[in-house]
Amino acid sequence: MWSQLVDLGVLIELRDCIAGMTKSDFSAYDDRGRLLIPALSDDPIIDTVAATEKGKEEQALFMKNALEKAVLRKGPSLSKGPMNQYHAFIPLHTADRRIVLAGNAFYASTKDLEDFISLKGAGYRLAIKDMALWKRKITPRDIRSITTICEYVHRLVNLTVKNNYEKNIFRERGLKTSAIMELFSEIERDMSKEGLYSILCDAMLFLFGGDTASVMVRTGDQYLPVVTSGNLRSQVEKIPLRGELSIISDAASNRRAAICTESMELLRLGYPEKVESLHLFPLVMKDEPLGLLCVFNSPLSGEDCGSIMKLCSFSAFLLKTILVQEVFNTNASTFISLNRALEMSPAFQDQDILYESIVELSSQLTDAERVSLMLPGGEQQELLITAVKGINKWIAKNIRVKIGEGVAGRVYQEGKPLIVRDIESSLSTAKKPKYRTGSFASIPLKIGDESIGVLNLADKLSGEVFSEEDMMFLRYFASYASIAIRGSQYYRKSEELRTLSVTDPLTALFNRRYFNDRLYEELERGTRYDYVFSLAIFDIDDFKLFNDTEGHLAGDEVLKAVAEISKESLRSIDIISRFGGEEFSIIMPQTNREEALLVAERVRKNIRDLLPASWKAFPHDRVTVSVGLATFPADGKDAKTLIRNVDKALYRAKLTGKDKTVLWETFNPSGNIH
Repeated sequence: MWSQLVDLGVLIELRDCIAGMTKSDFSAYDDRGRLLIPALSDDPIIDTVAATEKGKEEQALFMKNALEKAVLRKGPSLSKGPMNQYHAFIPLHTADRRIVLAGNAFYASTKDLEDFISLKGAGYRLAIKDMALWKRKITPRDIRSITTICEYVHRLVNLTVKNNYEKNIFRERGLKTSAIMELFSEIERDMSKEGLYSILCDAMLFLFGGDTASVMVRTGDQYLPVVTSGNLRSQVEKIPLRGELSIISDAASNRRAAICTESMELLRLGYPEKVESLHLFPLVMKDEPLGLLCVFNSPLSGEDCGSIMKLCSFSAFLLKTILVQEVFNTNASTFISLNRALEMSPAFQDQDILYESIVELSSQLTDAERVSLMLPGGEQQELLITAVKGINKWIAKNIRVKIGEGVAGRVYQEGKPLIVRDIESSLSTAKKPKYRTGSFASIPLKIGDESIGVLNLADKLSGEVFSEEDMMFLRYFASYASIAIRGSQYYRKSEELRTLSVTDPLTALFNRRYFNDRLYEELERGTRYDYVFSLAIFDIDDFKLFNDTEGHLAGDEVLKAVAEISKESLRSIDIISRFGGEEFSIIMPQTNREEALLVAERVRKNIRDLLPASWKAFPHDRVTVSVGLATFPADGKDAKTLIRNVDKALYRAKLTGKDKTVLWETFNPSGNIH
């Protein structure tokens, strides 16, 4: 199915505009050679010749081969067809699709037409005596001008398609986010736990395209289904899960999604054969596991899983609040403060929004006109204002308070709240002219016994002083604001650590850990959907000699240069990783052996030709690599076998002269991979 994120209507408009401005017509094909958009006009020579069986077969074969090559290229190209005409091919790349624009055929001169008719015309039922008629039907085009037009069309259409694609992606994400927000905006103050569970299940089914969803609640050492929706409801709604199972405990303790697609493991969990996959999302609040969101038989992407985890974090916060409400349903003030605090949860990813939300909500809770939030900075020796209301934020940005000094500094250091009814009588300090009243409140934000910030409030709109009732509101609010701030800080750190955990620090490529995960995913996908994919491993030739002659620092620079050239030589769908030492791996999804060989050879040649020779003692003119290549499933149906056969192909490349690509099939024609 064609990508819904590429608007073919935009391509049609571009085709029409280009045809009007340049007299050059184009058709569009997808990466499988299927026609997406026809050209505005047909070629009379091709129409006549393709009317014969021979002409039809030759033209179809030419277009098939030319489109396959064009998909792998980065720029426009010209190819000569069976009728001696030139055809322009322009590749367009998006994140998940490849498109090729095919220009209408043209002759560069009437001689090309004469040569075709004289040499091959009889085979296509074209007579030389009709030469004058055919000459009148064609208009020769200048190759140089066509090449220039193709370059401009390539830049224009790629830019337009890319912008349109990204716009549609953002629109899709925005619609999903908006739908989630609207879904949860319907939450009422008296919503039950079951109502929240139903919303979660509905979100999985209708927003993420899930087949079946179930919310399970922890009861003792088990998780019991309480709300289930979808096609498999009757099969899974009564099956509990044990809390001590590693897949569950790991998901809960690490607050991350867990995925199970092994049929035997699913059967051991108690699910019937119709259950082919299970995604587990923990509902955890302050390290307390509250429940699980289970999604069955649903092909969720990594981005989907990330969004669902954030949704579960928010839902766990809501669930905990509902549980607190059930216990303290007679305490209206507590209810209000918790309900307001919940509104800050979606801001975890953006700290500035979170800080502004805390200031705004605390202002609303107490009717305070002036509010400031102060957090430690300057190596924890002073407090900085991070968000304000009622005070010029540009002036506030430069305010610094040393910890232990001033009201806010002492409140932070001692960890005790302070409410002053009259600053002149209570602290023997004159009220500053910019404040309307002498009453203010300063509340520490704490996690356990640790102070993490201070919330300052002044000037109640009513002109009244801050009361003990205000203090009660603020202390409950401060507890949840502190959790939100710390959660936001942890979120940012976790994102940074996640990036570091899958990145090789020297080359900035993915590391072996990420390679293992992606290879496992490709094996699962290939097995489930009968897809092929290819794996290449390449090794820098004589790298030890290079290090010995030029030094390890120069060796590191070569590794970085090889990584950069390789990355630039690959398609956007390919995954390159540093496999170890001077070895690199490339996973090529949905790529057969012939296509993979083209990619691997492009990488090998670019490294040889583009890496600058800046060394002095290394005895070779160029740095080269040897490549081993194998394809799933023909060359291996599991990770161990596939990697082993790629290694053998790489070893054969080393033994037979280096600087070459060797396919496992090439020296193992029997296909015996054992």
